[in-house]
Parts: sequence; C-alpha cells; structure tokens
Amino acid sequence: KLRSTSADHLAHMDVLLGELGCMAGVSPDDITRELTWARTQPKEAAAVLRKRLPNYKGKDYFPPERDGSSVVTKEGKVVVEEAIKYLEALETMGGVGTSSELALGLAAEDHVADIGYTGVVSHSSSDGSCAADRVSRYGRFRSTGESLWYGSAKADARTMVLDLIVDDGVASRGHRLCVCNPIWEVVGVAYGPHSTFGTMSAMEFAAGWSPDGAASDDRRASGPVHVAGQEEAKKSVTTQWKLGGCLVCNQEIKGGAVMEIEKLGGKVHKDCFNCKSCSKPLKGVPWNAHERSIFCKPCYTEQHGERCIGCSKPIEGGMMNCALGKFHVECVICATCKKSIGKASFSTAGGAISCQACSSQKVRTASVGRLAGLTVDGGSGAVGGRASSVLGREPRMGLLVAPLRQHAKGKFPGSRRKGCLEGGTGAPEGGSEGHGQGEGCRWEALHGGSRCEYRRTRHGLLRPRLSPGFSLTG
Repeated sequence: KLRSTSADHLAHMDVLLGELGCMAGVSPDDITRELTWARTQPKEAAAVLRKRLPNYKGKDYFPPERDGSSVVTKEGKVVVEEAIKYLEALETMGGVGTSSELALGLAAEDHVADIGYTGVVSHSSSDGSCAADRVSRYGRFRSTGESLWYGSAKADARTMVLDLIVDDGVASRGHRLCVCNPIWEVVGVAYGPHSTFGTMSAMEFAAGWSPDGAASDDRRASGPVHVAGQEEAKKSVTTQWKLGGCLVCNQEIKGGAVMEIEKLGGKVHKDCFNCKSCSKPLKGVPWNAHERSIFCKPCYTEQHGERCIGCSKPIEGGMMNCALGKFHVECVICATCKKSIGKASFSTAGGAISCQACSSQKVRTASVGRLAGLTVDGGSGAVGGRASSVLGREPRMGLLVAPLRQHAKGKFPGSRRKGCLEGGTGAPEGGSEGHGQGEGCRWEALHGGSRCEYRRTRHGLLRPRLSPGFSLTG
C-alpha cells in the first residue's frame, strides 16, 4: 500500500509529525490513561459525565473549555442521561494500560495522517483499506477494533473519552461499546489535525496482540504511510452543514470550528483566522482587513496604515490631522521656532506648521507690508488710492487704520454721519501723534497702545475703541 509521495503531501507530513501527540498538551499516553480510568471506574466516570447536564440548552451543548461557544448536538442531553445509566450499570473491567502501545499507535498515526489531510470522517482509508488492514501492517492480533474522535483542540483527553461513551448521533452506540468492550487488552493512540473538524484522535484496540518489531522500525524511519486516492477523497468530503466558503482560504466550510466575521461579511475557518503577514491568531486581538486579507494591527499599520507627513513612519495610536496631512502628535513642531506643539492650536498658512506665537508674529509682519502704500504725512494727511480699502495696524502708532474714505461716505455699518473724518493730518513717521477733523467731530490718537476696534456710538458714528495707551478726544 506504500505509494510515492508528492511534494505538497511531504510538506503536510512534516507539519503533521510535529503536531501528532502533542497538540493542546494532549498526548497518546494521556488518552490511554483516561480509557483505562473509564473502564476500571465506570461509576466515577458516570458522576463526572453528570456534570455536563446543566450545560445543555436544547440541543446546544456549551463545553466549559469552549469559553461560551457551543456544540450543536443531534440528541441533546437525553443521550448523556442514557450514557450515565449505562456506566452506572457497567461492571468494572480491565484497563488498556497507561501508555500507548507503539506498533498499534503507528497504525493509528497512519489513519490520522490520511483522513486528517483529506477531511473525511471514516474508518476506511483513502484507498478503501479498513482498520484491521492498517493494524496488520505492524503485527498480529486475535481481535481488533477502532474508535475515532473529532472535535476542538481545546478538549482534553478525558473529554474525548467521555464524548465517545456518550456517542451522540450514532444509533448503534458503536464507539461506546468499543471503548467499554472487556476483551481489549491494549490500545495504540494517535492525535493530530483534521482539515474538517480541527482535530481528531484514532484509538486502535487489540486482544492477543503480537507486534512486528522490524515493520515498526521501518515505519518509524519512513514516516506515516501515504495511500492512494487522497486527492479524490478530499474532493468528495460532505457534511450535514451547508456553511458556504471560507473567506480566507476560499475552501468550502464543511464543519469544525467556524467563525462569523461581520467585518469581512461571512464565515472563516477558525484555523484560517490568522494574520496574513505574521500568521498570528487573531481571535480576541485587534485586527484590520485590506482587500479581503486580514492582518494583526501592527502588520496592518506597517504595510497599509497611514504614514506621518513629518517622519514618514507608520502612525499607530493617536495622530493629528490637518490641511497638510496626518502627523504623529510628537511630530507637530513649529517650523519657525522648532518647539513641539503637541495638541495645541497651530496654523498651516503658507504650507508650514506655525505655533500660535509665531503665527501671530507673521500676521503682524504681513500687516505692515499691506500698509506700505498708505500715505499719511504731515502735509496731505489724506488716505486714498489702494490703501483706502485696507484694514491694518500701524505698529508704531498702535492704531488700527481704517479706510477713511469709505467711512466718510457712510459705507461702514451704522455710519449715518457723512463727511465725518473727511481729511486730516498725521505724523506717524517722525512724531507720536496724529489728528484729523471733519464735520462736527475732531479726533486725536496718542502713541503707546497696540490695537483698537471701531464701534458704533449713540450718534451713529463708528469710532475707535482703543487699547490701554491710547487716548481719544473729539
């Protein structure tokens, strides 16, 4: 029955050999000891099994090891109650040892390697051979029998044995009868991955067992037997569930641990719910999706996340968003004074970040530039031309200069007195005061302040509200 092995299957065998017998801390010897416990202490096994009953809600069973997720059973707790009665009436029998028998374990390992890869649920190998055929490769026997368990990697050895004794959905209760058959003297066990249900265990029981040492040595050297027909068997796998395809591997979901991922819009195999980049399991940790691929947060940030305009590094955690782009908070630095701004207000005028202090200084400087065309000298005192539409501040005078012609024509809101401030004189370049006069009013501003604003008076005039250091008469 030995066949040539493809490269893909060799890769699968490398993974399998590393996982057999050591997944989730369960070993073949652990399972062997639990089988002996159930056979030699059936009433104690019944008492442990009774503790399962409160964990049923209808046909949904919530195993403690599943952290709140359920197993959909076929018969509900009725079959558990039946198994309890069976164990309570069962006579104590001999055990099957405290360690897995080596040669029988090789036969079990062959079957786990075969149907674990194909995902089939069957006592027959992919080439049609049966349990007795597999066992006979490595020895002779008077009687032999096989029990197969499928389920979550979170289950421990005792859970597996009790599941077989419950035997939910199997009308003949064949697994229960096999585990508790008093004729068995020894058992060989293997445990490993199953592509449909997650994990599986094969238990090869025997009576009158005589191992073939040479065949066992050759098999240990060559690894699990690869039988013909695996790819055909893999394509033919069917289950009672119609769950669609996995959004990650694109294979049909036929059973086992399945997760509904709302963000992806469908279901995935639990074993497929890993970061595409680092393969880290993503259940219970932050993750992001990109073009239907899933990543842990660090990998997503590095490969597809926002990058800081300031340092070009990925942004993970808090960030600042402005007209220039996205920044790390610590990268928001004033381009003028080089001080860190953090989460304080800032300006992006001119395409550069400026703190409030530097931004205000730039505004004052720009205002002086805009007032460069304003003519206020000792002779004319007239404000005209381009400057008549400018509102700015002359720093030496500290006076907010207004477009006087528009003011005089009553164009400022609330101005009803025309002719006011028609003309005037001033001496901002060489002196410290300016003055002007118009119909019915006279004004004078003294140097020393920094800002003023126009306001409406009860006479309908707009006149400066001066900062400290200014005086106004009129």
